[in-house]
Amino acid sequence: MSRADTALHAAVASASEELARRRARFEVFARLGESTHLVHTSDGSWLERNTREVGVACRVAQGGRTGFAAAAGAGARAGREAAQAALAGLLPGPDPLPPRRALGTVPITPPARPALRRQDAFARELAAALDGSGLKLVQLRTLGGSSTALLATGEGYLARTEAAGCVAELLLAPPAGPWRHFHFAAREFGEMDPLALANHAREAALLAVRGTIPPRALTDVLLAPAVAAPLVAALAEHVAAGPGGPTTAAPPRVSRAWRLVDERAGPNSLLPLPCDGEGLPSRRIELLGAGRIGERLATWAEAERDGVAPGGAVRPSYRHPPAAGPANLVVVAAAPKSPRQLLAELGDGYYLALPAGAVRLEAGSGRFALRAAAVAIRRGRPAAAHPLVELRGSFRRLLAGLSGLGDDPADFSLSCAVTTPSLLFRRLEIA
Repeated sequence: MSRADTALHAAVASASEELARRRARFEVFARLGESTHLVHTSDGSWLERNTREVGVACRVAQGGRTGFAAAAGAGARAGREAAQAALAGLLPGPDPLPPRRALGTVPITPPARPALRRQDAFARELAAALDGSGLKLVQLRTLGGSSTALLATGEGYLARTEAAGCVAELLLAPPAGPWRHFHFAAREFGEMDPLALANHAREAALLAVRGTIPPRALTDVLLAPAVAAPLVAALAEHVAAGPGGPTTAAPPRVSRAWRLVDERAGPNSLLPLPCDGEGLPSRRIELLGAGRIGERLATWAEAERDGVAPGGAVRPSYRHPPAAGPANLVVVAAAPKSPRQLLAELGDGYYLALPAGAVRLEAGSGRFALRAAAVAIRRGRPAAAHPLVELRGSFRRLLAGLSGLGDDPADFSLSCAVTTPSLLFRRLEIA
């Protein structure tokens, strides 16, 4: 047993003993996360920072009351503090804990923990590959992280989960136009090719360094994976809202090209796990498919209340109780096409190559806006460059307007993991 496991087991055991004495239904969750940041700045220096976060949390249900509390640290003391705080904070409410019969795990391939030596070599190779590219490397950031978690209940359930992954980010300054930000994610650094990433960044960053502001128009757009990913994450949150969410006002039309799944266990997802945030076995949750909105994401308590299937819980950290949300989104292309084919299908419209900032949402309306670098396309060929445009629309248009999908899927680590190819949409607004 590793030192991390020893510390987590001590925290879980002490919390469980404390809660069992009070004859409460309970759940104890402990997690240890470790990460290494390597940063290369424009002055040529390299900075390394290591972070470690560890803590334990307890959920309790007793006599029509429930409680949640968390404590930082590992070992028996942290477990006792979390248990005592959860008991002291009991409030009236229904029991949110899944029964033992519903809990379990599915087999997954154990993740490979990112190695610092490989991370360092990758970062230096990527920086070297950008030399002479015509772009100023403002900053290169790499992150390699892993976590171990234990989940135990008073009814005898115990699960151990591991997760690991890596991210590379570039901030590049072209000779003209705005700085460009690039984001790449993978399970391990060995899956990313520094030369290929540098070539991709150079081509995309120089695609629209000069140009004009386009006229406002309702038009067709082809989104590169980097632009599609944040919209897919926002759309998943929207359609998974369920009763009370914006999609319930009137059923939207959904293009049959859509197939959006939450691949909790893999094998195609970026961060597979054997169970969800409450200990229910991981399963594929189809959010969009066959021309309709499919399942919603729900915790056990929400599923029991609303009569839907559970298994959609996530746990952002030990500090938070489980909440419904996407974990590993994958856009599945039934008939993928090459970028050249998609440009031909686009005909007249815009190709959006790089996002410039986050998706902005208009509260309660289902409308969004996202800035990006773009190229105007006429008859399937580039016609004009636009360093910065704003894509506007509504989630209803995203649901109805998907027309084609590429054969170029890429992985992104955003508010959740997202794997998506290029996406062709009809009738979105460019300004």
